[in-house]
Amino acid sequence: MNALTKLWGELQADPRVQQAIDWYQKKPPVEQSVIRALVAFVAVGLIYLIFIAPLVEEHRQLTSSLQKKTAFYELMAENGAQFAGSGSGASGNKPLLSVVSQEARKAGIALTRYEQDGAALRVWVDDASFDDAMRWIESLARRQGVVATQANIDRDAQPGRADIRITFSQ
Repeated sequence: MNALTKLWGELQADPRVQQAIDWYQKKPPVEQSVIRALVAFVAVGLIYLIFIAPLVEEHRQLTSSLQKKTAFYELMAENGAQFAGSGSGASGNKPLLSVVSQEARKAGIALTRYEQDGAALRVWVDDASFDDAMRWIESLARRQGVVATQANIDRDAQPGRADIRITFSQ
């Protein structure tokens, strides 16, 4: 308080401040009220510009930065499995379709149709040797870590032949 009292005393001693006080006191009460309101408005505006506006801008920038970093993190988390080698066996970094079609070629199985369904792969095989198809499915599971999650096998008119609808996932 002592410093404020000293500052107020120095301000009252300044002739320019004394002229302003005299000018203010000569005004009628209505004008004095308008001047007080104007001074209060300017003071609030200065406080806002000096203290609050920079804080608001900093908050906006930090929020924007956080949103960008969060979006980047979510993108990396979604795609992380592709780079982490989440699959088992030799197929760790290969797409499921690539692994299934390579093994089908090795087994002599012709894929009639395939359809990607998220992380799963639906495959249609028509008029295939039942024994060869079972060896192919077992080979995928044993060597590549690709599991048949759903299968529909229809007997063909020829003995030992079948139409197969199967869903694979890693």
